[in-house]
Amino acid sequence: MMKIISGNEAVALAVKLARVGVVGIYPITPQTTIIEELAEMRARGEISTDVVRVESEHSAMGVTLGAAVSGVRAFTATSSQGLLYMHEMVWWAAGSRAPIVMVVATRAVGAPWNIWNENTDFMSERDSGWIMAFASSPQEALDLTLQAFRISEDPRVFVPMMVGMDGFILSHTKTNVYIPSQEDVDAFIPPRRQPYVIDPETQESMGNIFQPVHYMKLRQSINDAIADSKDVIREVGREYEKINPLADYKTLNVEYKLEDADYAVVTMGAWSLDAMEAVDRLRERGISVGLYRVRYVRPWAEDEILRALGDKKGVIVFDRATSLGRGGPLYLEVKASLNNPVKGVVAGLGGVSMNKRDFMEAISTSIEEMKRGSFREVTWYYPSEVKEVELGTPRSAI
Repeated sequence: MMKIISGNEAVALAVKLARVGVVGIYPITPQTTIIEELAEMRARGEISTDVVRVESEHSAMGVTLGAAVSGVRAFTATSSQGLLYMHEMVWWAAGSRAPIVMVVATRAVGAPWNIWNENTDFMSERDSGWIMAFASSPQEALDLTLQAFRISEDPRVFVPMMVGMDGFILSHTKTNVYIPSQEDVDAFIPPRRQPYVIDPETQESMGNIFQPVHYMKLRQSINDAIADSKDVIREVGREYEKINPLADYKTLNVEYKLEDADYAVVTMGAWSLDAMEAVDRLRERGISVGLYRVRYVRPWAEDEILRALGDKKGVIVFDRATSLGRGGPLYLEVKASLNNPVKGVVAGLGGVSMNKRDFMEAISTSIEEMKRGSFREVTWYYPSEVKEVELGTPRSAI
């Protein structure tokens, strides 16, 4: 069934279709309407999910983790400062090897206060031990959330998974979304499985102090589970295509007009569609360029990236996030995988708009620099209207 809904509504529908048992909720813009929608579904009697209201994001993950280790399918959502506030519990969830699904509607991190979109909050969790996917549309937000339950609960994985989507740009934008039937989702997501269940009738416990060697073995087990999950993700993606005829999840990441391209652009998230339009226009001008969209940050699909980008004369990576003092985190990840020239462009922070023309300018300028053999490894790009403001007449303090 096709329905015009927002990204947040799509995620709430995915949680409903997955028959989640417990949702830990605390509101923060722009993810709030996910949990509001779930609370309204509960009030209307459409779901039997226990919607647990708590006093903070730290507690939201605490409730979600507690439900998960007791054997219940569990979900939560957050953004920005909320994700930072639950950061400690994000690591506890990974260390507990607890299958959990969380959606992060991305937003800039203060100071200063900023409610607009940026991916730094999501990218700052790369070392926490979660599988991390990022959507480019409300459709992908729904699809990846459903797949996350299946991937996270696979016996070959058993680690939590978060799905990111651009705040407001996807969370609040309505578009056509294909919604699988409840019967198809029931067949796609089997009854929950997990390696252990905390039960008052058993002697299982969690969170105890580990001897150093056992701690290190646990950390390696999480590392290996994430690294080995690539085959599970591809397998789950192929099976998902059976319940969504519009889906294409055979690979972790996505290629666009790359096969015959001399240069490649790397993006993640909603602005990839603007970048694709820029690629089309640049090709009409005779510039040989294609696009590679990163859908999974963890696991890192090094095999796919090497095959797609390893032969290009130059690779330009756009980051909507920063590792301050070093460059964009996506640039750092891509550069570590390739031996050919890689340039990073930091753009679109805190809601600064990037349209097709901006991408065309940034891409064509970067390609010219690479052709000359001299380019700055990391640059910050501002749209033309922002440049004009910055170059305006300085105001007097008097």
